[in-house]
Amino acid sequence: MTEPLISIERRVLEQIKPKKSEYDLMRRVFDKVRRTISSILDKYGVEAEITLQGSIAHDTWLSGERDMDVFVLFPKTWSVDELKGKGFKILLEAAEKLDKYTIRYAEHPYVRVIIDGVEVDLVPAFKLDDPSEIRTAVDRTPFHTKYVRDHLRDELKDHVRLLKKFLKSLGIYGAEIKTRGFSGYLCELLIIAYDGFRDLLRGARHWKLPVKINVSGHNEFDDVFSMLVKRYPGCPMYVPDPVDLRRNVAAAVSLKSVITMKIASYCYLMNPRIEYFFPPDKGGVDKDLLREQIRRRCIILIILPVKEQLPPDVLWGELQRIADRASKVLKNFDFMPFDQDVWTDEKELAIIAVEIDECSKPYPRLYYGPSPYSLKRVHSFIRSHVTRNSFGPWINDKGELMSLSTRRYSDAKKLLVERAKEYIVTPHFKGLQPRVELLDEYIDELREDALYWLESFVRKRPYWMDYCIE
Repeated sequence: MTEPLISIERRVLEQIKPKKSEYDLMRRVFDKVRRTISSILDKYGVEAEITLQGSIAHDTWLSGERDMDVFVLFPKTWSVDELKGKGFKILLEAAEKLDKYTIRYAEHPYVRVIIDGVEVDLVPAFKLDDPSEIRTAVDRTPFHTKYVRDHLRDELKDHVRLLKKFLKSLGIYGAEIKTRGFSGYLCELLIIAYDGFRDLLRGARHWKLPVKINVSGHNEFDDVFSMLVKRYPGCPMYVPDPVDLRRNVAAAVSLKSVITMKIASYCYLMNPRIEYFFPPDKGGVDKDLLREQIRRRCIILIILPVKEQLPPDVLWGELQRIADRASKVLKNFDFMPFDQDVWTDEKELAIIAVEIDECSKPYPRLYYGPSPYSLKRVHSFIRSHVTRNSFGPWINDKGELMSLSTRRYSDAKKLLVERAKEYIVTPHFKGLQPRVELLDEYIDELREDALYWLESFVRKRPYWMDYCIE
């Protein structure tokens, strides 16, 4: 039996549940879209079903959200090329009649149009009778909608809303690469599996890696899980899609997101606070306080221009890869990275922040030699350090070969400037020379949105942990 919501959760729902005016707006927009697409379909004599999908169709959306997914389901007798060609052109022609639009790309192109402030994605897909017929990734979506409608009781829709708001506030809602958190569909499946919001949080406290959740109660779950591990090795969480058991709905969820959910669930249940849903407004960034917080710390910024408009997942993915490579370069030269993060406005500017132990290293550096059983490498090590006039090599009491010698790089900023080719390796940034700055010297040049991100990076501790100790 679903555990009743407590007063804090009921208060949250009063703010996050869409109002009648919002439902009316969505109905008007969908009716307008449906009429326009229908006229284009009639013009070309094409039979297709115009459907509403996603959280609006499931009635699990949040107040203030202005996103709508409209899937136009074309005959399954069409080829994929016909879907991407003829089907897409029909939606493009409809978008031209509706309002301003942009072309977006996933597995195949779709159209985004803005109508009365609502972002509407027009997506071509196949009208199928069974999930086994799926030919493109988006073909699953109508089956997801049917599953959620069939299994999510009306009472639980508000529990999904609470979960979404909870995860948004924790910064782990959304499956995109930028976040690597819990998708809307995964939230719905978790509420179905645990039968309620607080029931889910109680279960999450006891999650052990890898987390395995059998949403549909499949009798041969161990076999399904083994198959998913082979298809998605190394995932911290496995949730078989009830619509397609070969797919892990939680494949995008990072280890950080899983552990954040686990610990935050424990903290919230121990001390429920409305701030877990509505983080306190900190106001503007206090630059003097920020400077004080980074005094005696080394935070380096790698600043890159965004030269072309890229799909967000591509852009964030490349920036995260650059950050990983930059940390490895620093580590290779004896600088110890503590933390790293990336930020971009997705239009012009990208920044990678890396915090390390020290901005500069003193002379000398301790070098460890190879195993004494690899005599050719030992010989090379001795020759190198004798030639460099090092203090050593010598053999310590543990039988290890060691040497004290000058560092190739004693300054981390100079290292990142001169070795940029070793970490700026992704397709859309390769060849660019980054600007490398120390945060304390660059604060006044930062835009407000970047400052908010860096303030969080500097503070480290997420806001909700402050309420975990009370």
